[in-house]
Amino acid sequence: MRSIASTLLFVLVAAIFGLCFFREASAAEKATPKWTTADRQPSPTATETRAFMKSLLRYVEEHHLKKNEKSEQRGLVYEYFDTRRAGQFDQWVQGEALDTMHDGAWLAAALVNAYRATGDPVYKDFLVRWQLPFYCKMLNHSDRLFSAKRDDARPTAHRFNREHLFQEGEKGFVPYWWDDGASVSLERRRDRNPLGPFSCTDRLAGKPNPKFLLNGYSHGSSNHLAQDLGVMLELSWLLLREAKDPTERKLAAEVAEAAMNLHECRMRHHGHIPMCDAPAALANRNAALMKFVPDQSISVAAELANHYYRALYDFKPGQRQAFPGFADDQEYRYYFGIARHGGRLPRPLAFKTIYDAYTEPLLYRYYSDDAEVPAGINRFDLHPYFAVDGRLPDYRSDRKGPSGQPRPIGSRMGPQNMVCCGWALQALRTYPGIWEEHYQCTFPQDLRVYIDERPPQSSLDPAPAAALQLGSVKLELLSSRNTLHVKGQVKGDTLTLKLFSRPDGQGHHAAVTLRKDKSSEAINDRGEKLQGKITILSAEDGFCFDVELPYAIIKGQKFWSNGVEFGRYSVQAGEARRNFYLMSPERQVKARLQHELAGGLRTWEAIFKERGYIPTGLDAGADWEYLSDTGGYAHLLSAASQWLFVLDGKNDWEQHHLQR
Repeated sequence: MRSIASTLLFVLVAAIFGLCFFREASAAEKATPKWTTADRQPSPTATETRAFMKSLLRYVEEHHLKKNEKSEQRGLVYEYFDTRRAGQFDQWVQGEALDTMHDGAWLAAALVNAYRATGDPVYKDFLVRWQLPFYCKMLNHSDRLFSAKRDDARPTAHRFNREHLFQEGEKGFVPYWWDDGASVSLERRRDRNPLGPFSCTDRLAGKPNPKFLLNGYSHGSSNHLAQDLGVMLELSWLLLREAKDPTERKLAAEVAEAAMNLHECRMRHHGHIPMCDAPAALANRNAALMKFVPDQSISVAAELANHYYRALYDFKPGQRQAFPGFADDQEYRYYFGIARHGGRLPRPLAFKTIYDAYTEPLLYRYYSDDAEVPAGINRFDLHPYFAVDGRLPDYRSDRKGPSGQPRPIGSRMGPQNMVCCGWALQALRTYPGIWEEHYQCTFPQDLRVYIDERPPQSSLDPAPAAALQLGSVKLELLSSRNTLHVKGQVKGDTLTLKLFSRPDGQGHHAAVTLRKDKSSEAINDRGEKLQGKITILSAEDGFCFDVELPYAIIKGQKFWSNGVEFGRYSVQAGEARRNFYLMSPERQVKARLQHELAGGLRTWEAIFKERGYIPTGLDAGADWEYLSDTGGYAHLLSAASQWLFVLDGKNDWEQHHLQR
C-alpha cells in the first residue's frame, strides 16, 4: 500500500542518490560471470539447501548485526554493510528514508520460516535473542523513545505528512532509522551536508560531524514499513504463542502487544490496513477486527490485475506502468489471507499466488532481449523502469546508460518472487488443475490457445496447436511468449486474416494479407507495417501458409497486440470470427515455477560464492555493488525454506498451525 506521498518520497530519494548514473565497467566485469549459467545445474538437494541457508545467516550475524549490549539498538540488523569498510566507522550505511527497519522485519519473518522448515534452533535463537526484543522495544515504547518536537534536519529537508510523521506520545511507531553513531548516512555522505535531508532528531546537529554519523532517529515511518512489521509480528507470534520457556512466553505477550500498537498507530496515520489488522486480530483474538481483513475466498476480476497484466494488456493509453521492484504485495496478501482464513489457502488466493509468481518476472525477461535471464534474477528496485502503451522504452540490447551497461539487477524482486514460487508450487500440488480452472470457469466457449514456453533444458513435450475452421479456412494457432504462430490452408487466391487484441473483433488488430502468388503483407490498424515471417506454399486449389507475428512488446514491432496469460483475443477470416484465450499448459507453469525457485537458489548461491556476500545491486553503479544487503539474505532464506517444503511435500500455510 503506497500513498502518493510515499511515491513522491521514493522519487526524492532516488534523485538524491543519483540512480541514473553508472560507472564505467572494467573488462573483467564485462566478461560473462559464471553465476549466469548456475541455474542449469540440478536442483539443490535438501542438504545443499540447508547448508546455503546456514551460510547466509552466518554472514548476517557476523557483518550486519549490532551486538553492543549497552546500545539502545542492540539487536538491530543494518540494511547495508559496506564490504570494503569492514571494521571501520562507516561499515554500516543507512539510507534515511530507506529500508534498515524494513529489512530487519523481513529477516525476522525469514527466521521463522527457516526454523519451521529445518527445525534448527539457530534460527529461532537469533530471532528471540536479537531481533524481537529490539522491535518490541520500539513498538511498545515509542511514546517515550521518540519525539518530533525538535527537528534538526537541514532547512530544505523533506517534511513528513500525516502518514509518515510521528505523533507525540504514540506507541506502535518504528522510525526509518534509529542509531547512536554506529552508522553513517548514505545521503549526507553523498552530498557532503552534515544535516539530515529528512525530518529527524540529530544529536550531532550543531557539532562537527565530518564522518556524517547517524546519532538520533527519523521522524518518519510509513504504511509500507508497517506492513513489513505486520508480517514479522504475525509469524513470530504464531511461533511463540505455545512456547514453554518463560522468556519466550513473555516475548510472545510483547509481540501481541506490539501487533495491537502497530494497528492503532496506523489507524491514526491512515486507517485499516489488512497486513496490520491481521496480526493484531490474530494475536489478540479479536474476531471483530479480523472482519476488516479482506475475504480471500471470493473470486474477483482483480485476480489478473498485476504489473504484468496492466503493462501489456489492460493498460491506459499514455500512462506508465511500472515493472515490479519487489513482491511485497504478494506476500502481504498471502499472510493476511491465511490469517483471515484460519490457516487455509482458499482457491482464489491460491490462483492469485500462482498467477503472480508465474507472470510478474516476465516483464524483466521482455527487457532482456539479447540474453537469457537466469532464474531468480530481476530488476534493481531502486532503478525504476516502466512500460508505456504495451511497449518498452528501451531494451537490454540498447545498453542504455553513459557506460553502455544494461539496466541493473537487484537482490529484492528476484529472491522475493522465489518465495512466492514456492507457495505457488505447493498450491498447484494441493489444487491440481487450478490453473486450467480459471479458463474453464470464465470463458470456456473461447478457443484455448496455448503459450508454449518451456523452461531451459526441459524434457516436457511441446504444447499442441489449437485447430479451428473459419468458413473455408482451416487454422492452427499456437503462441510463444514473444510470437503468435498461425498456420492454415485456404481455397482461392487471396486471404486477409485479422488478429484482434480483444475478443469480438474489438481493440487494435493486425491485418495479414496472403496470396497464392506468395506475396504478402502485414499491417496494423494504423496502416503501419508489422514485422513477421510469412511462408506461403501453393496448393492445387489454394495455398497453405505459416505466419509468425511478433507481439508489440518485442523490439522494433509496431503495436497490434501482446500475448498474455489469460488474455482474450479474436481471429477473423473473411466474415467468420472466433474468440480465443491464451494460456500456458499447467505442466509448463509448474516446471517454470520450479526452475525459478530451485534454479534461482543455484543462481544466488553462485553469486554468494563469487562475491562473498549478497550485493544490493549488480551493474548498478555507485556503491551498490559493494553493499551487502540484508533484504537479499532475508528473501533467500524464506525462498530456501519454501523449497524445503516443496521437497518434503509440505505446505507453508499449514506449518504455522493457525487452526490450533
